[in-house]
Amino acid sequence: MTQNELVENLLNHCKNYASDLLMETGELFPFGALTDASGLTHHREVEVDEKKIPSNGEIIDSLLSYFSDAMENHGALAYALCCEASVKLDENNVIDAIAIDIHHRNHPDVPMYYYPFTVNDEEVTFGEMFAVKR
Repeated sequence: MTQNELVENLLNHCKNYASDLLMETGELFPFGALTDASGLTHHREVEVDEKKIPSNGEIIDSLLSYFSDAMENHGALAYALCCEASVKLDENNVIDAIAIDIHHRNHPDVPMYYYPFTVNDEEVTFGEMFAVKR
């Protein structure tokens, strides 16, 4: 699997799952995807106890800990962390977006991806995905 194929696979996984979440629930919680040493991509999310819901920061820390271990100790090729973000396009424009942060074992220069969306009257509309160089 080439770097481009791996990144595209992670992007598609995150975009599809985030889209489903937003359309079904109107909410987006942090989740991720991991491409293991054999090239298979696996979905990852933190199971939440409804009696003690962690903050998004705690969920992200837990996912990053899992992904770091998988990369360092199990030969994983890459991972993507996905969460909701507000992106300031310019002084007057701020948009809501799905942020997809991909880390590749051999390519530290993968850009940060954003998939804009709006929610109106329980309907989700998506914009065009764009990337920002790190």
